[in-house]
Amino acid sequence: MIDIEDRIPSLKERRKRRTNRNFLFLLVLFLIMLAVLLYLQSPLSKVRDIRVEGAGLRAGEEYIQFSGVRAGDALWGFRASEIEEKITSLEGVGKAEVIREDFRDVVIRVDEFETVALIQTDSGFHPVLADGTTFSRTSDTPPPAPVLSEFEEGDQMEKMVRELEELPPSVTSLISELKYTGEGSITAFMADGYEVRGVISGFAEKMAYYPSIVAQLTEEGRGVIDLEAGVYFSSYEKVYGDGESGNAEEEEEGDQQEIEIP
Repeated sequence: MIDIEDRIPSLKERRKRRTNRNFLFLLVLFLIMLAVLLYLQSPLSKVRDIRVEGAGLRAGEEYIQFSGVRAGDALWGFRASEIEEKITSLEGVGKAEVIREDFRDVVIRVDEFETVALIQTDSGFHPVLADGTTFSRTSDTPPPAPVLSEFEEGDQMEKMVRELEELPPSVTSLISELKYTGEGSITAFMADGYEVRGVISGFAEKMAYYPSIVAQLTEEGRGVIDLEAGVYFSSYEKVYGDGESGNAEEEEEGDQQEIEIP
């Protein structure tokens, strides 16, 4: 049997080690708290720069103003989720992300709805967005996109927007204007001089073949390509009588050339 006196040195050593561990823990905790306090009081915890990525419908500075974050603010003094929610509520914004970067910078990434067309009003050209809405003000630098005319906001415009989204950019870039002619029919005025008539439903599917259609008309001159029932071509001279494109509603009788598509 071990005598209690023999155990006293061992007990004292354990108590000493425990005391040292507790002291070390408190010392480390104090140093961490001191470091955090010094950090929060130093310029290192302040926002140095704010950058906006993805802005097009609005200037980046406008997003910064709306976020409420300013250079010199506490980097951890705001909730990113709250700012993201505020920016997403803006017209034309589908998604927003706020990121703290490089320890002192803030990046606001904006995912705006794509501009698929333009519509002309008395105040200028307004972007028509991929969600089918018309942006309420003119863009400072509107992207090249077809101009929609005679369209009213509603089902027909939304259908037209969906068709434009399905078109290859190489074809969309050739469309200067899309005019709604009633009962789901449209006329597309092309940048290369042709006029295309069709209906909104299935427009993208047929227009995807536009380059191959035009390639077969190199010797025919410019004219009207009819996509409503099959693919037919008539020269402007046969359609309008003067050899020039126009917006005439009535088309003169004339032979049409049937075009084959792949």
